[in-house]
Amino acid sequence: METRDDRGDAAKDEDTAAKGEDAAAKDERAPVASWWDILRDCFFTFDRRTLGFTRILLGFFLIGDLFRRTWAWTDMFADTGVLPNHVNLWRPQGSGNFSLVNAFSTSGELWVLWAVVLATYVCLLIGWKTKLMQVLSLVFVTSMNGRVLLIENGGYVVHNLLLLWTCFLPMGDRFSVDALLASLKRSRERTADDLNDRSTLDDPAKPDQHVTLIGPVLLIQISAIYFFNVVHKTGPAWKNGTAVHFVLYVDRMVTPIVADLRDYAPNWMILFMTRMVLAFEAAIPVCLLSPLGRAWARRLALVMMNVLHIGFGATFVLGPFAWALCVFSTLLIGREDWEIAARTMRRLHRARVVLFDPRSSGALFACRVLKRMDRFGLLAFEESTAAARALSVRRPDGALVTGAEALADMIAALPLGPAVAWALRLPVVGGAVTAAMDASQRRSLGRALGLRIPARSEVAPPPAPIRVAGRKALAALRELAVVAMFVGAVNQAAVELWVIKNRWKVPHPEPIRVLSQKLRFLQGWFMFSPNPVMDDGTLVVDAVTVDGRHINPFTGEPPNFDLLNAKSFGYSQIWCDYFARIKLPGNSAYRDAMKEYMYRYPERTGRPEDAIVSGEVYWVKDWNPRWGSTQSYGEERERLFSFYNPKAQARAHTGAPAQPGNAAE
Repeated sequence: METRDDRGDAAKDEDTAAKGEDAAAKDERAPVASWWDILRDCFFTFDRRTLGFTRILLGFFLIGDLFRRTWAWTDMFADTGVLPNHVNLWRPQGSGNFSLVNAFSTSGELWVLWAVVLATYVCLLIGWKTKLMQVLSLVFVTSMNGRVLLIENGGYVVHNLLLLWTCFLPMGDRFSVDALLASLKRSRERTADDLNDRSTLDDPAKPDQHVTLIGPVLLIQISAIYFFNVVHKTGPAWKNGTAVHFVLYVDRMVTPIVADLRDYAPNWMILFMTRMVLAFEAAIPVCLLSPLGRAWARRLALVMMNVLHIGFGATFVLGPFAWALCVFSTLLIGREDWEIAARTMRRLHRARVVLFDPRSSGALFACRVLKRMDRFGLLAFEESTAAARALSVRRPDGALVTGAEALADMIAALPLGPAVAWALRLPVVGGAVTAAMDASQRRSLGRALGLRIPARSEVAPPPAPIRVAGRKALAALRELAVVAMFVGAVNQAAVELWVIKNRWKVPHPEPIRVLSQKLRFLQGWFMFSPNPVMDDGTLVVDAVTVDGRHINPFTGEPPNFDLLNAKSFGYSQIWCDYFARIKLPGNSAYRDAMKEYMYRYPERTGRPEDAIVSGEVYWVKDWNPRWGSTQSYGEERERLFSFYNPKAQARAHTGAPAQPGNAAE
């Protein structure tokens, strides 16, 4: 006889079997990933959060680079500098490279340009009019880098390429003022229920995953930088592991700290660092292009790139090279990394309920902004006509806080908010913030700023079909532009890289040449190749002033020819490369401008007695220490040219103030 329990067990077995059959049926109906799906996810997809994060770092990088140039701003670009505009235009350094800076000559004009460039970079950093600022930043960067090719190096090329390729990416769709304003316009909240509904937070037409042809192009570009750099390192110093030793003793390039520590580096550390550089440069392209274990491969590449270039940036004055590639590396952050970051950074104990007065336009607007910044979903909103200062916070234990303490709690719930919120809890700062909140409430600051409570809650309708079609047409043009620039980059690499041009003669059509070289989108990747720099050298000027003193106008000190005992010259990358290039016979046409710059030395010091009468210019060089030694050797002094300033000499005899004169050999 079948009991109730037996019938129950049988029913359970039947239910379990039915569920298993349903699950199997669902598995059979589940779509199988195609080859295109795999390739798309591996190579063609960027996370929009990654693009927003990269934009922020790019903004900081550009601002830092602008300040790096500031100390030599007029020295390089003004008509009183080492290469005035008229010299640059009549004796172009490159093949007709474009530079907007050629339109600015005087010191005043250039400082106005500096302020405009800084404002552009700040707007890019915060993401206001992002696409326009990306294009303007590209023009400014390539213009500054192309204005004086005497100081150009591989870092400037990477700088140009970083701005070029990121111009094709929507870097303002996340973490930007543009995204915030678009979200506020798209969804107008009025009540607490509206604020707690996050379904309309982001534009549905712009999901987190952005698919574009620039994906594989960027991976190939970054891979090429490392692949060809390591392929070209064929010299014996790289093969026997001593290359880093020689580079560390290039005093014109190393930082003062490294110069003080390099003598104590053991041989095993030098050998290890040399092998590590080669291993990283060889492994990074493999990790970038591997479809296997994509997430971990990209993470490994990101770590190797930053370890490598933070080390380079701290050791040498290479200009923007190291830091531009660090910014490049952040484009490798994927969706999985953002999910891990969200789980790691989201702290439930920071969850708060924000109480706001629905009658206050300022409080409502603050809540609307907080909703869009609260990416962890830790803030809930509740209407309360009794909310102190129109805005207060209820903690999980039921305690109510107001003023600066409430603002600190709200900010602490946001991503990276705790890094800022602690300052609001300081007694002095907190008191000032609370007073400001009280004053804004008394004077209805929100209404004074033109803020209004929406007449009704609404979500903007989807864009019209013609607008959607227009966006698709622009996207298609963007992808075609990516293809065109990629073709130019490949052709430029084929005619510039040693391992290719020494084997095959690749044609360089004029349209493609212009596309690559007009704004210096070059592809010559042979840093410290085939051997590292084995010698050292610098320019030394022995100038005589009207009162008989010997001085170097570039340092303001007496000329120092003792290269053997130098411990870093302390030059910036700008002056380091200028000295190294002006000594070359091919750049002798620019030495008259250099002489005129030296004659203006008293204008820079404000001392008439510093007027230059005559002098000689030397290239002083030596050989870096042999392996196992810390002492340089073989110092030589090569006289490049001499100069004589007849106007200064004449005024020295008459007692009149010295004026810059014409250079004379």
